[in-house]
Amino acid sequence: MREGRLTRNTLRVLVVEDNPGDVGLVRAALEDSTISFEIDNVTSPKSCRHALESERYDIILLDYSLPGENGLDFLRSISGKKHVPPIIMLTGQGDELIAKDAIRAGASDYCAKGRINSTTLTRAILEALEKARLEAEEERQREEADRRAVTDPLTGLYNRTYLADALEKECRRAKRYGSPLSCLMLDLDDLQDINDKRGHLEGDSVLRQVAIAIGNSVREIDIAARYGGDEFCVLAPETGLEGAMQLAERLRFAVAAMEVRAGSRSARITVSIGVFSPATMNQLRPTTLLDHAETALRKAKLTGKNQVCNYTVPSIGVA
Repeated sequence: MREGRLTRNTLRVLVVEDNPGDVGLVRAALEDSTISFEIDNVTSPKSCRHALESERYDIILLDYSLPGENGLDFLRSISGKKHVPPIIMLTGQGDELIAKDAIRAGASDYCAKGRINSTTLTRAILEALEKARLEAEEERQREEADRRAVTDPLTGLYNRTYLADALEKECRRAKRYGSPLSCLMLDLDDLQDINDKRGHLEGDSVLRQVAIAIGNSVREIDIAARYGGDEFCVLAPETGLEGAMQLAERLRFAVAAMEVRAGSRSARITVSIGVFSPATMNQLRPTTLLDHAETALRKAKLTGKNQVCNYTVPSIGVA
């Protein structure tokens, strides 16, 4: 049952209560409030779940005594789930122990039915909404702090700290399951010329644009990070040498095809890429992956730039 006029400032309330008299008590209190409410009433936990699947509510008023499943059990089953709004438990007079259990189970607050009036219920709803807003803001700030801790501030790719952790994790996983793993090191060719001629701000702009191209070219399972300066690293799980070389060529082509903006002018930029894909389990070490990919990168730089080279085991001379 739905009551009230829906306006832009209306709060949507879902009352989970099977007693018509108690529903009337809640409705009367909210209708007498200075806040505009729209009220929906369902009579069981099952119908509440259905309502939450199809509608969005600002608050839930949940009765403790419900058919088929008591309010506490239902509260525990839905509290904290996505799109579940703050919940206020409605209890009988003298049910303080139940009220405390409700708070522990995830309720924002509780109201004894015998004390419900417009003032107490409106205040409880507004305080629950403010509490939820503050918790959501705190969660957003935590997520942002976590993101910043693993993100390179200039390019938006992962930073070297995250890469180090990912290398350890992926090496362990590859050893455990016997799956391939490849490492690509990328270095921008002649970025120093842009820095010298146009300034480091324009050089930074080029780095950001190249990072976007890299991010758009790797697969979802790949890990792309800024390694330092104008170097990037891509860790490619489940990828042997052939796949890694194909990925490297795709990255090289994506950058070469760009017309990067450097201030008011455009420029072309290329990358050299070194690839290492371990052939044996004892090569699955973070330092080995990075060192051998760096060796292959130096070869690509020294033999012409704008190319991909893979690591090959150095030959041993015979006297």
